[in-house]
Amino acid sequence: MKKIVKKRGFKYLMSFLIPFFILLSMTIRPLMTNIFGEEILIKTKPFDPRDVFRGDYVRLDYEISEVPLEKLENEILAMKNGNGYEDFKGLKKKELYVILKEYNDFYMVDKVTLQKPNGGVFLKGKYKYPIYKELDKEELQKKENGIHKIEVKGIRIDYALDKYFVPENTGKNLEDTVIKGKNLAKIKVYNGYSLLKEILPIE
Repeated sequence: MKKIVKKRGFKYLMSFLIPFFILLSMTIRPLMTNIFGEEILIKTKPFDPRDVFRGDYVRLDYEISEVPLEKLENEILAMKNGNGYEDFKGLKKKELYVILKEYNDFYMVDKVTLQKPNGGVFLKGKYKYPIYKELDKEELQKKENGIHKIEVKGIRIDYALDKYFVPENTGKNLEDTVIKGKNLAKIKVYNGYSLLKEILPIE
């Protein structure tokens, strides 16, 4: 009887501890980033939808999310198979490391690699899709005639930094102040993990 009680007690304890440690692990990385992370500025392009579960938020589109081919290391370029919409398909399950460099007080992409850097400012990201070259009049005509070949000029990377939550009913006000121009996002970076802190207008 005592053994049964002990087993049940152990199960109840584990049923409590497992979710607790899962939640704890989810908060450690943001906490470490907030305390020890390096603060940097990156350029943004905002637009403002609404999240019915969490109030208002501004959705951000970052300049560093669109990376030209010349910023990709050879190991990544080797995955470009010239098949248009299927280009870089092999990147979908891989972790990308985006090394940033400071230019005029804000950070831009220096290069993208599959290998984790030993130091410096870098972000971890996920490949989303290829970016295609815009068509001129001649190329549009070729497309209509069915002889145009899709040309990839870069890739899009997701950093999970696309939402900036604000108090309810204030998201529109924030958007109105920045919609006419580009903005800066203040983020903290620690070992590749990033934390969005603030949105600032470019003065």
